[in-house]
Amino acid sequence: MDGLLLIDKPTGLTSHKVIKIVRKKLSIKKVGHAGTLDPLATGLLIIMLGKYTKLSNLLISQFKTYQVEMKLFMETDSGDITGKIIKETQPYTLEKEKIQEAINSFDNHSYWQTPPIYSAIKINGKKLYEYARKGEKVDIPLREIIIKKIKLSEYNNKENTINFEVKCSKGTYIRSLVGDIANKLTTIATVNKLRRTISGNFHINQAIKLEEINKEKIIVLEKLENI
Repeated sequence: MDGLLLIDKPTGLTSHKVIKIVRKKLSIKKVGHAGTLDPLATGLLIIMLGKYTKLSNLLISQFKTYQVEMKLFMETDSGDITGKIIKETQPYTLEKEKIQEAINSFDNHSYWQTPPIYSAIKINGKKLYEYARKGEKVDIPLREIIIKKIKLSEYNNKENTINFEVKCSKGTYIRSLVGDIANKLTTIATVNKLRRTISGNFHINQAIKLEEINKEKIIVLEKLENI
């Protein structure tokens, strides 16, 4: 059984859990995904089946688009709303022009980003989140990432949230980007909501729910140009 499944991942599930569900429903062992989504995140998860797992590097390297909601004046250990609050500041109304300026400063730019400590990047044979859970300090190497396009969607001063859409390269951590945007605004923030809508040429409109998984939903590509 070879092909792709485009899944609209619900919040609360790990990407690995989705793979286990696919394995069970389709009775297939060789299953992978083309880019992890955190449990909090929803949206497009590309599942590779059989021989299509060989396309992993190609699919993962594609630009991806996310819809993001950041919660201002709050910082958590994990970088998203599911984590433990480690810092809070008094809320105040931001000028929309300054928010726009901060967002625009990342548009069509590459920069060196610090990945969050709660991530699966390995340093000296250990994943970063293993260091975090033990309270151990570790030097996190910077990563050069590309923000191809970013635009402000909404600012809600009553809810203290900023919504934006971003198209970014492989290796970009939205949790770190939210922190970097907040830093530009001389405040703090954490990811409140996150949804992946596009990966390469695949769109969330093509995705199915977990309960809809069946063999008829498997996509077989005629040409690699369709990726």
